Amino acid sequence: MRCLIRADATFETGTGHVMRCLTLAEELRARGHEVLLRGELGGITWLIERVAEAGVRHEHVQAHDLAWADEDAYSFDVVVVDSYVIDVDSVNAMARVTPTLAIVDADHRGLIVDLYLDQNLGAADFPWEHSLIGAPFALVRADIVRLKRDRLRPLTSPPQILSFMGGSDPTGAIVTVTRELLSLPMPVEVTLVVAPRWQDDVDALIADRPGFRSLAPTPALPELLAGADVVVSATGTSAWEICTIGVPSMFIAVVDNQRPGLRALVEGGLSLGIDLTDLPAPPGTAPEIAHGVERLITEESLRERLFSACNHVFDGQGARRVAAALEDIARSGR
Repeated sequence: MRCLIRADATFETGTGHVMRCLTLAEELRARGHEVLLRGELGGITWLIERVAEAGVRHEHVQAHDLAWADEDAYSFDVVVVDSYVIDVDSVNAMARVTPTLAIVDADHRGLIVDLYLDQNLGAADFPWEHSLIGAPFALVRADIVRLKRDRLRPLTSPPQILSFMGGSDPTGAIVTVTRELLSLPMPVEVTLVVAPRWQDDVDALIADRPGFRSLAPTPALPELLAGADVVVSATGTSAWEICTIGVPSMFIAVVDNQRPGLRALVEGGLSLGIDLTDLPAPPGTAPEIAHGVERLITEESLRERLFSACNHVFDGQGARRVAAALEDIARSGR
């Protein structure tokens, strides 16, 4: 099977679209299929390295342009499109000639395709026909699934806290998170994964503060998650990775489209959470962050409840299920 994946990463839209598509691409390649990732990578060094490391062929095109040519219909058996922006009519025209899966988040925008994927919790509220819905189809990469914990890990001493706000962090939420973590009343060791735009701000805050360090965004995130007792993260695609491993977490909505996911995580008892979509750009304050992290450190029963819920909901097999569904629609042909 020959598969085209169309997804972009930019500073404004973040890296989540490409990252979840890359997970699917790796599963398809493991099944012996050919994959081409077509899109903009935004000059984001760690993401470019991650794509190369995965061995997935990449073709650069302008962001948010479908870039579908007539000859592509003869070159690919199936197409995956992951975008909030690419023109709907262009995608629908392509889907009339080539079997297509659209990855969507709550709103299919009028796309008329063979299959829809909404991996978000609470997605059952949007039951489109021919849909892959919810956590069973979460695109969690194999490197993360291998780290899945079978029991709650005891806290290390001092507790290890990891925080990251996505590959581009357009709102600078990591600055607010850093300020709040500095106010914790107990000794902790904190690793902050910081987008380049906010590096100086974060480094100024943690200067001369023992136990705090900052890192640039890195493909080594699985290794960092493996060592974490508590995670503070934006409610992006990485949320499903954190839940799959089973790290007690506090998630933050930093843009509007993360609100439904945050609400589902909190209401489902999988994490603590806070909505910062209305918080002014840095500097901002959100004492609820420090309070939530303190609870995660001091309340073992809370950590146990969150871990058990995550372990029940996320089995890490989403990429396999989606790849199998792609194989099915590719066989249907046109």
